Amino acid sequence: MSPTVKMAYYGAGSGIPEVKSILAGFVIHGFLGVRILIVKTLGLILCCASGIMAGKEGPMVQIASSLGNISTRIFDKYYKNEAKKREIISAAAAAGVSVAFGAPIGGVLFSLEEVSYFFPNKTMLRSLTCALVAALVLKAYNPFGSGKLVLFQTTYDMDYHWFEMLAFVIIGIFGGLYGALFCRLNMAVNRLRKNTPIGRYPISEVAVITIATLAVSYYNPFTRIGLGELVGSLFQECSTAGERRPNSSQSEAGIEELLCVTGQRLEDYMPLLSLLGLALLNRAFFAIVTFGMKVPSGLVLPSMSIGAIFGRLVGSYMEYLTRAYAGAPVFAQCPPDSRCVIPGIYALVGAGATLTGATHTTIAVVAILMELTGNLIYTLPVLLGVMTARWVAEYFNPSGIYDLLLEHAGHPYFDTKTQYIHTRRTAAELMQTDLETICVDYENENTLALLSARLARISDRGLADGGFPVVNARGHLLGWIACAELEFAISRCHGLEPGLACFFNNPLWQLDYIAQDPTAIPHYRTPVDYAKAKAKTGAKIGPEQDILVASCKGKGRDASEACQPAEHVSSGPLNKLRKQWKLLQAASYGASSDTATTPLLDAAISDHVPSYQARDQTVRTGQLASSSKSTTSSRGLRASKDSDVTSEPTSRTPPLAHNCITMPHFQDRPNDFTPFVDQTPLTISTNSPIELVANLLSRLGVSYLCVVDKGVYCGVIFKKAYIGYVKELEEAGFTR
Repeated sequence: MSPTVKMAYYGAGSGIPEVKSILAGFVIHGFLGVRILIVKTLGLILCCASGIMAGKEGPMVQIASSLGNISTRIFDKYYKNEAKKREIISAAAAAGVSVAFGAPIGGVLFSLEEVSYFFPNKTMLRSLTCALVAALVLKAYNPFGSGKLVLFQTTYDMDYHWFEMLAFVIIGIFGGLYGALFCRLNMAVNRLRKNTPIGRYPISEVAVITIATLAVSYYNPFTRIGLGELVGSLFQECSTAGERRPNSSQSEAGIEELLCVTGQRLEDYMPLLSLLGLALLNRAFFAIVTFGMKVPSGLVLPSMSIGAIFGRLVGSYMEYLTRAYAGAPVFAQCPPDSRCVIPGIYALVGAGATLTGATHTTIAVVAILMELTGNLIYTLPVLLGVMTARWVAEYFNPSGIYDLLLEHAGHPYFDTKTQYIHTRRTAAELMQTDLETICVDYENENTLALLSARLARISDRGLADGGFPVVNARGHLLGWIACAELEFAISRCHGLEPGLACFFNNPLWQLDYIAQDPTAIPHYRTPVDYAKAKAKTGAKIGPEQDILVASCKGKGRDASEACQPAEHVSSGPLNKLRKQWKLLQAASYGASSDTATTPLLDAAISDHVPSYQARDQTVRTGQLASSSKSTTSSRGLRASKDSDVTSEPTSRTPPLAHNCITMPHFQDRPNDFTPFVDQTPLTISTNSPIELVANLLSRLGVSYLCVVDKGVYCGVIFKKAYIGYVKELEEAGFTR
C-alpha cells in the first residue's frame, strides 16, 4: 500500500465492539468523527448492495453513535461532560438498531443488554425517546414501500402444539453450537489476517471473497437473493389456493413455490431439503470468512439468515412427518386433512437462536424478532429457542463475538457479566505506588526539562495515557494532571529555557471566570499582577476596601482606553470574590479571614509566578530574568506599602475605578500549568473494598482512581491495571 494513500480502518467491521469500549469510559480518537461517518455510510451502501454476507445493523449502530457524538459539539453541556456525552451515545446506539429493524423497543433493549455498561433509568428514557423518533422518521420515509414499519410481517393463523417444543429445543441447541463454532473459527480467521501477509492486502482479500461469494451463490435460488429477501421468505407461511403473497417480488415468488411442498412423500421434500442444506453450508462458511474484512459489515442479519435456513429445514421435515404419520399418537392434536405445523415459525425460532449463540444476547433478540414480524403469538417458542442457545453457547464459549473482537483488537473493556472471586480485598492491595508525583512546594523540581524527562519515563513504562498526582510537601493530594495535558502545557513553553520553573497550584487563576462579563472587573491571575496594578494606581492594597467596578468601553484591553466609573458593589459575585480573597490569604498564612490584609501580596512582590509557599529560588529566564533589575524598586514599594497601610492616600493617581488596567492573558504565562490540573480527582480510601473499585471504574467511566488515607496520597489504580488483574483471575479460574 502506498504511504500516500489514506486508509480509514475505523470504518471497517461492525463497530459495536468499539462503541462498547467507548461507553465503558475509554477513548478511541476519531472513531466517532465526521470522516469515519462519511466513509462508513458510503461503504455500507456499497457493501450491502454487493451481495456478500454482510449486514447493516452493526454499522448502523456506529453511524448513529457518530451522529450522536458529533451533535454534542453544539452544546457545551454535553461536549464538555464525558458522562453526558456517553448518555447521548447510548441513546444514539438504540436509535441505530431501531432504524435498522424498525424496532424501537428492541433497540433500547439491545443498547441496554449488549452495548452500554451503565444504563440508569434516565438514560433508558432518553434512549427510548431517541429510538421512537428514529422509528417515526423511518415510517414517514417508507423505505420498504409497504407503508408499514414491520420489515418481515407475518400472518400466522395457527397456534403451536406441545410436540413441537422438542423441535424448538433442537433448533436452540443448533443455534448455540453454531454460535460457539462461529466465534472460534472467525477469531481464527482474524488471527490469520493479523499474523500473516493476508492482512497486508485488504483490498485483494475483499475482491477475492466477493467474487467467490457471488460465483458459488448464484446457482442456488436461496443464496442468489439478498439476505433481507431470504429471511423474509423463510419467515412466511404458505399461501392457500396458489395465491401470491402481496408486495412480493418475482424472486420471492419463486422461493415461495420451492418452500411450499404439497406432497406427502419424502421424495417430494428432498429437493427443498437439499437446497436448504447447501444454502446453510454456503451461508455459514462465507459468514465466517467475511466478518472481519476491511469493509463495513454487520453480523445480525447473516446470523439470522443461517438460523432461518436451519429452522425452515427442520420445519419442513416436521411438516413431512405430520403428513406421513398423521395417525401417530404424538400427532393426535393435529386436525385431519389439514396443516398441523407452520415451517415459518421454525425459521423464526432459528433466526433468534443463532443470533443469540453468536452474540449472547437474549431479551433484545426476542423483542427485535417480535417487532420484526409483528407477531406475539409465538413469543414462548422463540424465547425457548433463544434461552437454549444461550446456555449451550456459554457452555462452549463464555464470551460473545463482540467481546472476543474487543480482546482481539486490543481495546480495553469490562466484562460485567462475569462474577470474579477476588484474591485482593481492598484498594490498597491493588493500587500502584511507584508512580512519580509532582510536588508544588519544590519549584526547582518542576522545571521544563525535568517535567519532560518525567513524561518520557512514564511513556517508556506504557502509561502515556495516565498522569501524575499533584501533592504538597506533606503528601496531601491537591489534584491530578494527565500526561496529554502536561505534554500540551509543556509545548506552550516552546522557546523558553529548560530551567524555567512551572507551577501547578496558582489559587487565583480561576478568579478570572467568576464574573460572566469580562469587562465587569479587572481580574489578575497572580498576586504579582494585582500588586503591580495597585502600585501603578496608588490605590490601597487590602481586601477590606470597597471594590469598584470598572466598566470599559469597547473590547480592547489597552490601558489608555477611557473607562467610566461604576457604582459600588457590596453583594453578589464581586462580594464573593472579596471573601475568597480573604480566605486565600488566611489559608496561605494561617491568619483569620477577618484580620488578613496583605501578607499574600508581600510574598507575591517577587517577580515570578508563585506557588505561594515557595522555599527555593528557581531559575528564571527571558522576561523573568529581567525581574532582578527591579528588585530594589520592589522592596521600596513594599516598604512604602507597609508605612501607608493604615493611612488614607493623599496625593495619588485616580482610583482604580477611573483607570483601565490591562488584564494579562493566560498565554502570557505559559509556565503556569494550574488550568490543566484536575483539582477534584476521584478518590477512594485505602480500605475501600475491591468491589467498590470495580463499580466505580465500570459505571462512571473514569480511567483512574486516586487512593488516599485521610487526604494523604497513597497510590493510584488505573483502569488498565484493573483489567489486567481480572484477566489474571480468568486465567486462574477464579470466576463463577
